[in-house]
Amino acid sequence: ISAGNKRRLFLLVPLLLCFAFASEKIAIVTKIVGMAEYVRKKEPPKGLKRGFLIESGDEISTKRDAFVALVFIDDRSALKIRERSQIVINGKKNAKKISKKIDLNKGIIRAQVNSNRDFQVQTSVSVASVKGTDFWVISDEKTGDSIIGLEGLVTLLNRVSGEKIDIKPGITGISSKDGSLQTIKSDPKDTPIDLAQSADQEKKLEIKDNSLFKRILNDGFDGISSNPNYKMLTLLIILLINLSLF
Repeated sequence: ISAGNKRRLFLLVPLLLCFAFASEKIAIVTKIVGMAEYVRKKEPPKGLKRGFLIESGDEISTKRDAFVALVFIDDRSALKIRERSQIVINGKKNAKKISKKIDLNKGIIRAQVNSNRDFQVQTSVSVASVKGTDFWVISDEKTGDSIIGLEGLVTLLNRVSGEKIDIKPGITGISSKDGSLQTIKSDPKDTPIDLAQSADQEKKLEIKDNSLFKRILNDGFDGISSNPNYKMLTLLIILLINLSLF
């Protein structure tokens, strides 16, 4: 680490000691393409970096041609965020599980959810509730939402009418602002491209079997230790890694 980063770390440690346990760390950014920003509480927007730890309540926005992938630390469920999207990520930790709620204000996201974990995507028009599935959500501020089922089952609720339908693989659910719900057979041409799966662009975040990141992704910070002092040390190590990415 450079001397400049060491000085920054020295200045940041007191703040870390004060606020390390004030907010829930719920996910880690694994891929960035283009420009993306995050807003935490009432702070001004800041550039998002690979390896950054997401807290509950963080707002993420992507610019033109941008893409962000992140992994939740409790069960390795993944969230992919396409260009010109804006979301707020919320998580409530209960034992070793995080109940996740994604507020999609606009844009396109892909959720790859592991089994037996609560995961919900909400827009101004719809709520998509899942337990173990893979799907895209396309939210248009003018018309409504489209849910493209890839694996598992998604229950789609229209918040205007209160109607519900189940979305299976190969089916697209359309939830309109007038309260209507309908399903159609998915057209592959309408399915967004997942840049994290593009072989010519993917640069994986390498995680060894027994590494610190691997244990965090598997079990969260409780996978490191139940001792608060060791958790603090873990956060300091992650901060060092984040600084080295700048």
